[in-house]
Amino acid sequence: MRKLVVVVVTIAIPASILQAVADEQGGLSPASRRTEPSVEVAAGPPYVIGAAGDIACASSANGPEQPSSCQYDDTARLIRGTGLAEVLLLGDNQYETGSFTAYMNYFHPTWGRAFANLSPAPGNHEYGNDPSGDAAGYFRYFGERVEGPDGLGYYAFDLGACPDAPCWHLISLNSELCFAAGGCGPAADPLAPGPGNLIHAWLEQDLAAHPDAAYPCTLAYWHHPLFSFSSASGASPAVRPLWELLYAAGADVVLTGHSHNYQRWRPQDPDGTLDRDAGIRQFVVGTGGRSHYALQGSTWPENLAAAQANAFGILRLTLKAKGYRWAWVTASGQPAFEDASDRAVRCIRATV
Repeated sequence: MRKLVVVVVTIAIPASILQAVADEQGGLSPASRRTEPSVEVAAGPPYVIGAAGDIACASSANGPEQPSSCQYDDTARLIRGTGLAEVLLLGDNQYETGSFTAYMNYFHPTWGRAFANLSPAPGNHEYGNDPSGDAAGYFRYFGERVEGPDGLGYYAFDLGACPDAPCWHLISLNSELCFAAGGCGPAADPLAPGPGNLIHAWLEQDLAAHPDAAYPCTLAYWHHPLFSFSSASGASPAVRPLWELLYAAGADVVLTGHSHNYQRWRPQDPDGTLDRDAGIRQFVVGTGGRSHYALQGSTWPENLAAAQANAFGILRLTLKAKGYRWAWVTASGQPAFEDASDRAVRCIRATV
């Protein structure tokens, strides 16, 4: 019988938002947030997480008379008090440029009420659509815990009492840097890597440090999807080098936003070929409340299993010791849509 080890640590919330949180009913205390993204878990039951991106407008939420835009207050109700162990933010969390003021005025009173459970990734709007920018508002709001080893906004954490069951390795990446000089593949000049090249090198090391024997289930998330059938903000081939590393390491799930709709793709390799045995299942969940982007009008790609562009909501994932289940959850007042697995899917590298 393996020895169960649970490490519990705390985090200091960014000083700039401590008072605002303290003044809010139901807000957080400084001791309620971790110093590193890692969740206290005892071996045994599964853990449920939520995910969405493309969330808060830079204006007050719209009422029910405008259900197709700025409904981020309604999606926020899906993540508070619903038993989620963690909420993954898939980028463009605050429009239009992710300023700290906008985060405090719009994101914080809604999704920010679940601050203790938020593990974000940035999107292009946090950078003002300029990958050479600094995403200052994003980093000021979420604090040092999301900066990562190079201060560039990528990090990893374990959900569970690893290596005991259940144990999932979660990786948050900054895909906006894939559009910076040098891309996010191996550096052409190892002595002068670009920011995306640093992501690639770090991800390669992180995956090697979390072998299958101890970490059989891996989920990565970022903003830009490799595959997308959206009519706007669609597929982003620039992130393929990240997929290639994850695919080679046997990762199970990739979550993205950017396309303002919901898409579930069948397991694929980085070239988009169906691979039921070792492929990564990608979800696009750009449905946090900002707006809708229609799906393309042509025939669906063969590997696109489910999609919709009319309803805001979140994706719920139930993470088990050796597998996972998914379920779409629609926000109040939105058109009905259902997409849920009828059974748990086994992680690629999990042993029987």
